[in-house]
Amino acid sequence: MNLKQHKTFIKSVLALAIVGTISATVNATTNPDTATTDELETITVTASRSPMSIADSLASQVVITRADIERIQPKSVLDLLTSVAGIDMSTNGGRGQNSSVYMRGANSGHTLVLLNGVRISSATLGSTNVQDIAPELIERIEIVKGPRAALWGSDAIGGVIQIFTRKLAGGEHQLSAGLGSQGYKLFNGSVGLSHGDGATSFSVSHEKSDGFDVKDDSETDEDGYRYDSFAVNGQQKVNSALSLNWLAQVDQGETEYDSGGANQSDVNNHVWHLGAKLNWLASGIANVTEFGVSQNRTSSIGYGNGTRKSEGLQYDSRRQQYSLLNSSKLSQQWHLNLGADFYQETLKGDAQYDRTERDVSGVFAHAMYHQDKFSFELATRYDDVEGIDSETTYNTSAGYQLTEHTKVSVSAGTGFKAPTFNDLYYPLGWNYIGNPELVSETSTSYEFSVSSYFESVSLVFNLYQTDIEQLIDWSGSTEEGYVTPVNVDDVEIQGAELGINYQGFGGVHKLNVSYIEAEDASTGKQLGRRAKHHLSYQFDKTLGNADVYAEVQFKGKRYDYPYGGGAVKLDGYSLVNLGVNYALSNKVKLQAKINNAFKHSYQNTDGYFTQGRVVYFGISYQN
Repeated sequence: MNLKQHKTFIKSVLALAIVGTISATVNATTNPDTATTDELETITVTASRSPMSIADSLASQVVITRADIERIQPKSVLDLLTSVAGIDMSTNGGRGQNSSVYMRGANSGHTLVLLNGVRISSATLGSTNVQDIAPELIERIEIVKGPRAALWGSDAIGGVIQIFTRKLAGGEHQLSAGLGSQGYKLFNGSVGLSHGDGATSFSVSHEKSDGFDVKDDSETDEDGYRYDSFAVNGQQKVNSALSLNWLAQVDQGETEYDSGGANQSDVNNHVWHLGAKLNWLASGIANVTEFGVSQNRTSSIGYGNGTRKSEGLQYDSRRQQYSLLNSSKLSQQWHLNLGADFYQETLKGDAQYDRTERDVSGVFAHAMYHQDKFSFELATRYDDVEGIDSETTYNTSAGYQLTEHTKVSVSAGTGFKAPTFNDLYYPLGWNYIGNPELVSETSTSYEFSVSSYFESVSLVFNLYQTDIEQLIDWSGSTEEGYVTPVNVDDVEIQGAELGINYQGFGGVHKLNVSYIEAEDASTGKQLGRRAKHHLSYQFDKTLGNADVYAEVQFKGKRYDYPYGGGAVKLDGYSLVNLGVNYALSNKVKLQAKINNAFKHSYQNTDGYFTQGRVVYFGISYQN
């Protein structure tokens, strides 16, 4: 983007921001009713690492609840993320295939993904394939857009996605089953058991599908998948001050794919966590101290197409994590969080890396101030990553309540992503080799936001800019001629998001619009597999015993840059998804879902097909 285009873009979005602010303010002053929307009552933890009303938070957040999940009837986590403003994605096929999530134009490894506070990314790839997680095991998802490295450390450049495991009260239980196109079958169940002043939830899920041919090549077989998942999520109140919590989740699966070589993969991932929370007073100051120890494992083995499973190459990375956080309510106005994280990443697979272990440690402080109409927060963090330079990051935000219903805020923050084991130490193979001289990718972001909440309508507008330096690109070469990664690219990202929720005109309407320019600073080209234009519209209505759901998605054109070839243009596309939940009783529901109702053919990764029209039917029982 040249200077003239840059100025035009900034003027356009600033004009839209001013118009949105004035409009929201005028509506607020002419509407005497007090806002009592669900958004204002939602409590989140991801943006501040401690419980906080979303109304008081200065971060751009989206919360997907269990009710949303049941309404949307997703077949993967991507189905839940695709309508969120500022999020784009690409897939090498459907469920069970590799996928990438791009938040606010940043790379897929620039979004930190957590499961109940535990990092679940691969230490070798540096990204998370959220397709491995069964939606049936999810209670809610919190999405924080924008840098949060000052609280969470590496990876949180574009934002943070935190997934929370299903939690049922003692005595509650649910069962569901489903069938669908392409041989789809699903069974899942959950039960909550009480024990004294506590409860534990147990959840299981089994899902399989014959799939479809995912790649545009000579291998035309169907590429199916099977996933089995099991999760335990519990807590116990020991006394009025101390409580314990625990989590365990296992995701195992078999997937088929097309690559010209091995075409099957076994996945075996697990997460476990043990934690304690202590409430205590010191000099009249209320404190909450939390300690946790966790581990995550991502493991896969590729085989097939002439390669036996016993001969397949296994990739196995593990991360042992420890965290300590103390939250202090210093006064009615001031809240202070102090914390420390330590984790050790270890490789245990078949590949012979030069190094197979590294330690990462970080300490942080986060202060929040709120009085009358003014809010302020400041966070800073120091991270030491073994083998590369240390990083210091910050986040700061200020907000002002213009009217009873409308708030404006500005924020700035920095982030970083440490090079992965593959980047640094990838063993020589297929003419590729890692580069141990790499440094971390770093970012600086700025954001302006307006939010207005009324009894029947809410509006959120975000305008942001992110500059990423030292981006790692596998475009270098060694003296021997091997391909190797280098810190060469700088990226400039500008974007705008508008979200409107309205209850009226026969139902609930949700509209999300976003525009994202994510360009290589040296060439002016849009980054690969990312569209500039995004729009989604959702409509919900209750008709008697039936809850009806309709969704329209639009993604603009994008470009892919296959290795060794030129840019490939991928056309924009529109999708229509329809669903219905019909209550036979207060405990039993029937579900039906149609994805891609008009059977639109499209690609978001060059050479890979996407799923056509599919139909699903299900039944659920909940008590």
